[in-house]
Amino acid sequence: MARWALLLDRPPGEGPYRKQYELMATIDGEREEAEARFAELVRLYQPRHPMYPVRMRRYRTGDGWMLIGDGSSGGVFTYHFLFTELEWDSGPIAY
Repeated sequence: MARWALLLDRPPGEGPYRKQYELMATIDGEREEAEARFAELVRLYQPRHPMYPVRMRRYRTGDGWMLIGDGSSGGVFTYHFLFTELEWDSGPIAY
């Protein structure tokens, strides 16, 4: 059994950190199960930007999904969702 994670790379300037991945969810199980559950999370995701979308598109990529939103002011916002498999973990953090 593998551990899968869905990571989100937000558009630059959104949120307190730039180019920092946000862990959206983890699942222990088979790849197909994790991919199906993550696809549903991506499908339901409501980005903060654009605030007034005139068009939204979702693409399947080689490593996950890409959500692209066109705003009424002309801005384009891209959200990259990465579908990842845990290969190694050094163990729990001990402080």
